[in-house]
Amino acid sequence: MSTLVRKQTLTLKTAKKLGHEKYITNSKGEIEFVALPIQEYEQLMELIEDYGLGLAIKEAEGDARYKKEAALRYLENA
Repeated sequence: MSTLVRKQTLTLKTAKKLGHEKYITNSKGEIEFVALPIQEYEQLMELIEDYGLGLAIKEAEGDARYKKEAALRYLENA
């Protein structure tokens, strides 16, 4: 596991302990929605994005590497 992914996982565990979420239930008492304060929602979205980027980086580790000029030419022709 990369350092980036490990760091984000630890931060996500910390976020779970905040406890400011509100549950919205249906008529049977089953939870259907969770409401979060906007700051916690934004933090959660950032963690999810960072985790995804970490996975993408890990997946790309074995890919070929290019010099900047060659990479820019490739992007221009894509």
